[in-house]
Formats: sequence, C-alpha cells, structure tokens
Amino acid sequence: MGTIDFWLLFLAMVCALGSGLATINNITQIGESLDYSTVEINTMVSLWSIWNFLGRFGGGFVSDWFLHRYGGGRPLFICLTQLAMVVGYLIIGLSGNLYIGSVIVGVCYGSQWSLMPTITSEIFGVKHMGTIFNTIAAANPIGSYILSVQVIGNIYDQEAQARGGSCHGLHCFMLSCFIFAAVCGFGVIVSLVLFLRTRGFYASILQRRLKHLQGS
Repeated sequence: MGTIDFWLLFLAMVCALGSGLATINNITQIGESLDYSTVEINTMVSLWSIWNFLGRFGGGFVSDWFLHRYGGGRPLFICLTQLAMVVGYLIIGLSGNLYIGSVIVGVCYGSQWSLMPTITSEIFGVKHMGTIFNTIAAANPIGSYILSVQVIGNIYDQEAQARGGSCHGLHCFMLSCFIFAAVCGFGVIVSLVLFLRTRGFYASILQRRLKHLQGS
C-alpha cells in the first residue's frame, strides 16, 4: 500500500468495478424507466452473467496472448476495456439502448476480474497474494457504494420526487450514465499511467520467455 502502483490499480478498479456493479444493481430500475417489459429486463439481467463470463475469459486469454507475443503490459487492457465502458454508458445515456450498452459494460466489467488478480500477482508477487488481492478487491464495494448510492440513487430520487414519486424517460438516468462515463474516463487515464510505469517490467517477461525458448 506504500507504492504508487498499488494505488493506481486500486483507483482503476474503483472506477471500473464500482460503475459496473452499480449498473447491475440498478439495471431493473433503469429498464423500467426506459419502458422495457418485465421479460426484457429479466432477460438482460440473466444475460449479464454470460457477458460477465465472456469478459473474464476473453480478458485473460487476449492479455496472455498479447503479453507473450508482444510483451505488452496487461494494464493496457484495463485501459482499453474502461474506454469501451465509456462508450457503453454513453450509448445508454444518449439513446436508452440498454441491450447494446449492457453487453459492452457487462463484458468489460467481467474482464476486470481476470485482469486485476493477474496483474496483482505479476507486479507484487505471490507471497502475500491473498492479502494484496483482497485489499484491492475492496475497490468493488467502495466504488459501488459511491456510484450506486451516492450518485445514481440520489439522482434518481431527485428526478422521481420532481415528478410525483416515479420517473420514466431517458432523463431519469442520463446524468448518472454521463457521470459513470466520466469516472471510467478517469480510470482510463489512471490505468494508462500504470501501463507506462510497468511496461519495462512486462517487456522483461517477454525477454525471459524468449531466452527460455532459445535455451530449450
């Protein structure tokens, strides 16, 4: 916790995991405000698990391939997936298309859960992996509380109160989606800094692998 890399990774996870969990926590209410049917909302909630899994599998596979082939640091993929989350939130906030937006956010949210523990073990080692990983994983509930309760919850309550207790329309969650997009935009910058700080370390992994292959 005394290193800059730890806090960069922690902040990136607050942005990505916090906004993603806040989205799934409120996806039913978002769908209702956008006049999706109960069947459609239940389908999107169920499909979220599939997008989440695909993100976890894809994030690990693609980052492995890129690292061992080009020596590219995994933090780059945190940066790219959060950039995609920005697009997903803007799609929901501007058009109300929860189908496309939830797919993008769900896949990218899942990818964080494959990238973060791997990056943790690579940068900090495995001696205290359990402690370090779970300390960074605390970013998930912290980010969710801030964005789900203090942001999206309060904004919706204000919109609903102004309209007699309930809110229907794009405006109900538009501002929240813009805030989530801005938060993930900040996460892009943070994870990019982490990538730049660790690119030499990841390049050395490729060099060691090449020497091992040449020696064998």
